[in-house]
Amino acid sequence: MEHKNGPTKKLAPAIASDARCPHIFSEDCGIQLEINCLECAGAHDLENRKCLTGIVNVVSLGAEPEVIILKRFIHKRYRGASVKRIASAAAELSALNRALDSVEAPSDKQCQTCPASTQKIIAALKRSLMEDPAGFVSSPAEAFKEIESHAFSRACEKARACVNTGLSYSTLRRYR
Repeated sequence: MEHKNGPTKKLAPAIASDARCPHIFSEDCGIQLEINCLECAGAHDLENRKCLTGIVNVVSLGAEPEVIILKRFIHKRYRGASVKRIASAAAELSALNRALDSVEAPSDKQCQTCPASTQKIIAALKRSLMEDPAGFVSSPAEAFKEIESHAFSRACEKARACVNTGLSYSTLRRYR
């Protein structure tokens, strides 16, 4: 018998940043979002980043719920501040998706490869949001600083304007 290297416990599968959990919206004492977590191997909890990312994707395309129910063998019900943070992250995701769709790609080759180009700044904002939705919403200034520092690593004379334009698409820019 050959032993395999690696963890002995089954790990939760990686979820793509655009994955949406199976869900339904219902109206029982307000709008409820019910997520079916039976098929998912990960923890069904808002503290789980992958779970939170899937929920943010769902809310960004639907209505803002008053209650979120994660359904497995034991149902978990969230309301109040937790749901507001998710709604804030979903609004940010929607704004960034619209911005990515509307911003034209730069025409010159140097701008296309520059990390400070508006399109790359918006994409970096979205990536940062989807990696840690709760962290991004609670302290967007940290994400903005990290993106700015990376963007200015190859700065040209237009970099500051491009970065500011890219960051202006964020609905959370007032925290800068």
